[in-house]
Amino acid sequence: MAGAALEIRSSVHGVHAIERKLNGIIAGVEDAEPLFDEIGGIMVASTQHNFESGKSPDGVAWIPSERALAEGGQTLIDKGILLSSITHDAGPDYAEWGSNLVYAGIHQFGGETGRGGATKLPAREYLGIGIGDEFAIVAAAEDYLGELLR
Repeated sequence: MAGAALEIRSSVHGVHAIERKLNGIIAGVEDAEPLFDEIGGIMVASTQHNFESGKSPDGVAWIPSERALAEGGQTLIDKGILLSSITHDAGPDYAEWGSNLVYAGIHQFGGETGRGGATKLPAREYLGIGIGDEFAIVAAAEDYLGELLR
């Protein structure tokens, strides 16, 4: 079988600079940890706002807790332990945020607790991505990608 080959060579002034820039963009997209770290920070701040406003990420008001009603305090904020436990982690291709407290899940999802499940807690969603968060995340991504292109 006969073969053919075509080779085109070009000499472009500044090709090495272009190659370095493209390699930098590729590296920045393959390992976007700075972007994901920023997204994690955005979501921690948003979650803290959810606690302060007493609302879910979608803006739905939490059912007030008996303790908050009795003491005039805020639901899910007694000593502020759950609120202060909200942190984030980021890597080259992920951002995650939340709490490592054992009881964090029952407040997020609701359920039965106490001896024999005698106490029923309603879900009070504090983790999640709301519409404002979506805009903030997209803006952070646009800024990050814009910096890679500069």
